[in-house]
Amino acid sequence: MTVGAKRVLFVSYGAGHIAMVLPVIRALKAQHPHWHIDLMALTTGAHAARAQGFECMGCRDFAHWYDADHLHRLAKPLLDGTTHPQVDADETLAYLGINMHDLAEQLGPSQALDEVKARGRWAFMPVKFMERVLGHLQPDVLVTTNSPRSEQAAIEAARVLGIPSVCMVDLFSPPGDPFLARSHYADALTTISELGRRNMVSGGIPGERIHVTGSPAFDGLFESSHRAQAERDRAAMGWSKKKVILWAGHLELLPPGMGQPDDPTEFPQHAEAALRAYVKAHDDVALIVRYHPNHAAHFRSSAQALAGQERVLWSEASSRHVHRDIHLCDLAVIQATTVGLEVAIVGKSVLSLDHSPSRHVFPASDQGVSRGVASFAELPAALDAALTYPFKSELAQTEAAAAVAVAHVVQRMVGIAT
Repeated sequence: MTVGAKRVLFVSYGAGHIAMVLPVIRALKAQHPHWHIDLMALTTGAHAARAQGFECMGCRDFAHWYDADHLHRLAKPLLDGTTHPQVDADETLAYLGINMHDLAEQLGPSQALDEVKARGRWAFMPVKFMERVLGHLQPDVLVTTNSPRSEQAAIEAARVLGIPSVCMVDLFSPPGDPFLARSHYADALTTISELGRRNMVSGGIPGERIHVTGSPAFDGLFESSHRAQAERDRAAMGWSKKKVILWAGHLELLPPGMGQPDDPTEFPQHAEAALRAYVKAHDDVALIVRYHPNHAAHFRSSAQALAGQERVLWSEASSRHVHRDIHLCDLAVIQATTVGLEVAIVGKSVLSLDHSPSRHVFPASDQGVSRGVASFAELPAALDAALTYPFKSELAQTEAAAAVAVAHVVQRMVGIAT
């Protein structure tokens, strides 16, 4: 390695967490091509990383530290229902086995199994394993997101070993967020907005550790290709003079212990029907219907039955990038999805259905993302107002800059002025 070059270790789970990490790695590589950067991408994070051309490691790369039969015995009781098409079977076995080994060392084998049966993967906190990983890779700085389990274990391991750490916090850390109940935090934390910073300070995190950078996961919103596709869509569908509403829906699924609706499709179907009725009554309005990629199948059959409705586009992740629909719309209507946050970031209006059972999971109107709608009866008037007088959130941005801002925080942690 080049003299003076630094070693950085990123640890990340999948979904929105790996989406925050990958742009920062690109930014660091662009600024410091001689640095050595390792990426430990866990569960579905590895698939996302490799799909974008990144090399990464996982638990299976360290499984040789353990007896193979022992890991298999530990993992076997947990394998049912844990497979995922984007996660290699050997990685699943290593992930479960190593985490169970670590937990059994903390609590004893019997209590460890009881904990996992009661809490699932939330019981995992493989600090000893992460101490060994960091001791082996010898990074100058650790970078993670605020995901629990392995990412938090890496932060705690870095603290034990005296390695500086950076944690990217994905959203706003409102009061009651489990993140604010942690006993240890990274040496530096980044957040999406001043609201996120205020919430973390109120939660007891020292303000000098917190940096407002925006979220790198949303930098891709500003890629010109998505905006160009949306402009072509408007012309092709004859929507150039229409106001376009995006319905970004999902099943009403609540966290464990919160209780579940009898029918998780009922509320989103009611919302979709109300929006379809509004479009039918307004010739100058069009609608995009898009459900969470993991939930779309639950609504597809009813959409097929309504396929003949004019000025309604059914959109799925398999054929259309969500950023294309965000640029195509003028207004988004949401339950509790960060798609609403993305729409706000590009400077468009968002209405949130505040009577949604899942509202507290992402209370968008409380966080300055949206304007709240208290009932379906109030929705038509709220749509009239938002389409006539569009509004922007204070989160609106004009460029992609978060990844570079986070990279600057990483640089400062290793003593490089920015």
